[in-house]
Amino acid sequence: MSKKFWNSLAIAAAVIIPTISAGALEAVAQNSYGAIARSPSTQDKGYSWNYRTRAAAENRALSECESSSAPGDCEVMVWTRNACMSIAEGSNGAAGTAWSTSSRQAEATARKVCRDYDGIDCTVTRTICLPR
Repeated sequence: MSKKFWNSLAIAAAVIIPTISAGALEAVAQNSYGAIARSPSTQDKGYSWNYRTRAAAENRALSECESSSAPGDCEVMVWTRNACMSIAEGSNGAAGTAWSTSSRQAEATARKVCRDYDGIDCTVTRTICLPR
């Protein structure tokens, strides 16, 4: 075969293979869900990340929370897709959650929501960022 053929094949491979790889990564990122569940009575929490559906992420977070709290005592406080989520908790048991594409913004909003619920000394206790 001619040198021209092999050069053309090499150029085509250099263009096509990265495009396929980038497409595969985008497909994975499109399905990355997470959730945070919390018990209002015990403040136990459950977390999930990198699940393919919102329902699966919420179920996992609830299950993890309820494994150390009473069944039915936990509730999903926030879920997200391809973003960051944060929970902030006050010393008096209040809590706030938020999500954003920026971890800093998710944390700031979670602290604000905690204060809006009369939280005292609200601090971020967990931030999880999912692939985008």
